Amino acid sequence: MTDRNVPEEDQPWVRAADPGRRLSGKRAFVTGAGTAPNGDLPGIGEAIAVLFARQGAKVAIADVSAERARATLRLVTDVGGDGIVVVGDLSRETDNTRCVEEAVSAFGGLDTVVNNVALSGGGGSPANVDLEVWDRVIAVNLRATLLTARHTIPHLKLAGGASIINISSIAGARGLGTGAYAASKAAIAGLTRDWAFAHGRDHVRVNCILVGHVHTPMGGGDQAGRERRRLAGLLGTEGVAWDIAWPAVFLASDESRWITGVELPVDAGTTATTALGVQALNER
Repeated sequence: MTDRNVPEEDQPWVRAADPGRRLSGKRAFVTGAGTAPNGDLPGIGEAIAVLFARQGAKVAIADVSAERARATLRLVTDVGGDGIVVVGDLSRETDNTRCVEEAVSAFGGLDTVVNNVALSGGGGSPANVDLEVWDRVIAVNLRATLLTARHTIPHLKLAGGASIINISSIAGARGLGTGAYAASKAAIAGLTRDWAFAHGRDHVRVNCILVGHVHTPMGGGDQAGRERRRLAGLLGTEGVAWDIAWPAVFLASDESRWITGVELPVDAGTTATTALGVQALNER
C-alpha cells in the first residue's frame, strides 16, 4: 500500500527497512475513518486506520458512510491488515452504542480509541452564525467524541492498559475564523486533560493531537491556499494525513505508556512562533 498523494520514496513506511509491528495485538476503534468522497487525497482517519493496521492492530473503521468505510477496509486489506466496518452517526446514542458493541464483539474487546470524526463550519461572528450548522458541528465533533468515550471506556478499563487519542486542532487555540469548529476542538483538548485525570488509575491514557494546516480533504483548497499554509510553519513544508497518523501510532503504542494528558501539536511549528516571526522567516 502506498500513499495516493506522496511519492513512494518519500513515505516513511517505504523508507524504513522494517516497518515493524508496533501495534501488534491492539484492537482499535477509529472514528471518521472512511475514505474521502472527492478524490485520491487521504483523510486523517483513513490514514490512521491504514497505518494502525500496517503496524499490527485490528481496526474497527467507523464512519457514517458504509461505502467510504468499505473503501478504507480495502486499503487495510491491501497492507495485510485486519479490520471491520461499523456504520452509523456516532453523534446519536443508539448508533454509537451499536457500533462500539459490534467492534467489541468482533475483537473480543478494545484497548485503543481514536476520536477523529469531525465537520468544519459554523464560523463567523456569533451575531450571524447559522445555528443549525453550529449545532451539527458541535454534535459531530464534540458529542460524538463524548459518546464514543462513554461507550468504550468500560472496555478500555478491562484491557489493563489502554489509550484514547483525541484529534483536536490548532484552530482551538488560535483565532482562525472557524467558530463552532474551534469551540469543539478547544473543548476536546480540555476534555483530554480531564479524562486523563478521571481514568489514569484505570490505566487508560488520554492524549490529543493538535493538527496543524495539513493538506487533507477537509483542509484542501487551491494552490495559493496550500502555499499560504505551507509558509505558516517553521519547517516550510506541507503536511499530509500520514504526518498525523505516525504520532497517533506512537500514542497508541506501548512506547508512550508513561504519557497521558498531553496536547501534542503536529503543525510544523506553526504554534511555536508568532505571525511576525513567520513573516521574518519567509523574508530571509
